[in-house]
Amino acid sequence: MSRAGLTRAGIRQVTVACGVLAATLALTAGASAATTVAFTTPPALPSLSGVTLNGQTQTTTTTWSMASDFTITSSGTNNGWNLTVGANTTGGTKSAVFKEYCPNATCGTHTGPGYVSGGFTLPADSLTWRTLGASWTSAAPRPAYQCNFSACPIDNATATKVVSASTSVALGSWTSSGSSTLSLSTPASLRKLQTGEVYRVDVVWTVSSGP
Repeated sequence: MSRAGLTRAGIRQVTVACGVLAATLALTAGASAATTVAFTTPPALPSLSGVTLNGQTQTTTTTWSMASDFTITSSGTNNGWNLTVGANTTGGTKSAVFKEYCPNATCGTHTGPGYVSGGFTLPADSLTWRTLGASWTSAAPRPAYQCNFSACPIDNATATKVVSASTSVALGSWTSSGSSTLSLSTPASLRKLQTGEVYRVDVVWTVSSGP
């Protein structure tokens, strides 16, 4: 299996595309006195900006225009609700970190679609989300984005709370709006992939009742 990579002598300028798959899981509270909350439209992360290999550690940012990208509906007794996101650690066909992925039947010498066995990976916590600028289409009081000033990890095995709705937030439908920023940190050792391949990670969005 041939793999093109970096050498310190004569580093080539090549672009590596990075994609994100947002796997979704909606949870509803079972108790009769609890808030029932679920996705009407699950979050849809955008494809990330390409990374040009230069032999250096880099941070690449992508603007997430969030107009109607996800909708959460709550009903029943108002106990508030939360939205979390974290890496999908179930294994199998999922990857909890960015990993070499072939979306086509073939990518150079690799076959797909699927993750490349033994393929290149990035460390956990490579992708972070800063929600400053994100909002909702409905009037205040609104659910509060939690990552306005300190960026929250997306690809971490421990789920991070990214939105919190207190009991002052009305029951009903909440649709995202505004924009936010995704930042991808890549090491100096980032490797070029075969034709058509991307780095991809699976994440789980969970919405649940409670403060």
